[in-house]
Amino acid sequence: MTELATVAVDETLAINALDNLGKFNSDVTLKQATYSFIASQLMGKQERDDLSKVFKAFDANGDGKLSMEEVKVGYLEHYGRIMSDEEVEAMFHAVDTDNSGFIDFTEFIVAATAQSALTSHEKLHAAFRMFDKDGSGIISADEIRDVLNFGGANSLSLEAVDAIIKQVDENGDGEIQFEEFVVMMTGLEEAVANTAAK
Repeated sequence: MTELATVAVDETLAINALDNLGKFNSDVTLKQATYSFIASQLMGKQERDDLSKVFKAFDANGDGKLSMEEVKVGYLEHYGRIMSDEEVEAMFHAVDTDNSGFIDFTEFIVAATAQSALTSHEKLHAAFRMFDKDGSGIISADEIRDVLNFGGANSLSLEAVDAIIKQVDENGDGEIQFEEFVVMMTGLEEAVANTAAK
């Protein structure tokens, strides 16, 4: 264990988190919202606590967010390699989903967790149900708008919601079925066949 910022961090956990952080890419707004929901509501306490230790170790100034410099130092300390400015910028472009210029705790948790842990069958079902407010088995444009508006604070236009649906809606019916949701989250076409078989 290494002692950084007075927080004991398991080296293997730190390396795994950094590896996942470097590979993270969330390119669809619906996918970003789903990852955030899973990380904040469905992740186990031990897993969140372990990642919290890594986050706190990187957060040298204790402000609750990671700067590019803190990530570079953390990478060097735990991964043993220096990240180029281009690599750090690319990581921030993928991970900093609110474009604040920092990686906050939720963004870190989402990006540092292995995709397989975030996209288990049970977690995807729970996340789908979060969007499928009426329990119809499909996500409508209104349901997407309701969830992504976060209580009305960030009103999305009809065009923005339509664009989100078009990114995910494989069959072109203007709605998102669970199978399409799984494909969006996992990027695997085989997910449809596996889900349909269950």
